[in-house]
Amino acid sequence: MSIHLDHVPRYERTAIDSDFFEEKLRPRLPGSLFDVHVHINLPEHVRSVPAQRIESDWALQCGSVLTCEDAYRIAEDMFPGLTYSIAGFPWPVREADLEANNRYLAQMGRIGWLSPFMVVKPEWPAEKVETELVQGGFVGFKPYPDMVSGTKGADISILDFMPHAQWALLEKHRKSVVLHLPRAERLASRANVSELLEIRQRYPHVGIIIAHLGRSFCPDFLRRGLEALGSHAGEFHFDLSGVMQAECLRMAFESIPLGHILYGSDLPIFHWHGETQCTEKGYLHLTRENYPWVKEHRSSEKESRYVLFLYRQVAAILDALERRGATEAEKKGVWGENARKLIGLEGKSAISSGT
Repeated sequence: MSIHLDHVPRYERTAIDSDFFEEKLRPRLPGSLFDVHVHINLPEHVRSVPAQRIESDWALQCGSVLTCEDAYRIAEDMFPGLTYSIAGFPWPVREADLEANNRYLAQMGRIGWLSPFMVVKPEWPAEKVETELVQGGFVGFKPYPDMVSGTKGADISILDFMPHAQWALLEKHRKSVVLHLPRAERLASRANVSELLEIRQRYPHVGIIIAHLGRSFCPDFLRRGLEALGSHAGEFHFDLSGVMQAECLRMAFESIPLGHILYGSDLPIFHWHGETQCTEKGYLHLTRENYPWVKEHRSSEKESRYVLFLYRQVAAILDALERRGATEAEKKGVWGENARKLIGLEGKSAISSGT
């Protein structure tokens, strides 16, 4: 199967991918998955994003467009025989047409295609935000540091891009937030941890989902972040999108209640073939596809054996759950039930791949 995603090579599942799924994944996965971290939009929503923004951001280069229909086509192809449902949010780029993207997600939510998160800008009036939150049927907010800084890892406060007035709306309506942390050290930043604890205390009924395990793609940031959070780690939820390092997953599953860990894919970013390796200065994505951000290639023989990044990630999560001795109920929780419970979907059905 091949699906075109703007600006990037086509998504493709090969015979090697199929064999890997059948041998290493299908027998160990539950019958249904709920993906809490998917970017959904139409081409016209990002038409106004300058080319230089895409050229300067490796994630945008992986794919800046993914319609709801294509998301399910990919899910059906990638996880054949399983039901797959998603929580979607816009590409949180300040130059994008975010209001139109929000309306599209609300429409998809009304017909049961996804659980929509609403992107918010900090300057939007609280009355306007509340009206759209309620009338649009959104399950929560998707703020992003880019709305203020335009730079990843900028030294800004969480409250700079999601002010107290917006947190108060989520508290009032018992909604959730998918939160990307600012500052270079993300979860390891003492300032971030201090703000998270303050927000948690002030807004106890908001479901706070910290994206990418606090962007802990390698162990050091996660180790220091979990040490700073201490016993408070269980007061937050964490999605696993982009995380595949065994040591990161081991630490997370030992320090965070399994009921607070959520599966996320970050599609359309991680639909390529390859893996992530940690380095002394951070991490390095390796892939056989010819993306502009690729800094190193391995031998053609090794690259020919690469499987889909998401398959490697899913395998790593499965391995970590088994090493942790997780029960079947705990495994089902990580693969979807935890997220469904958090955003109020228990007992509700949704259109999904495999139906």
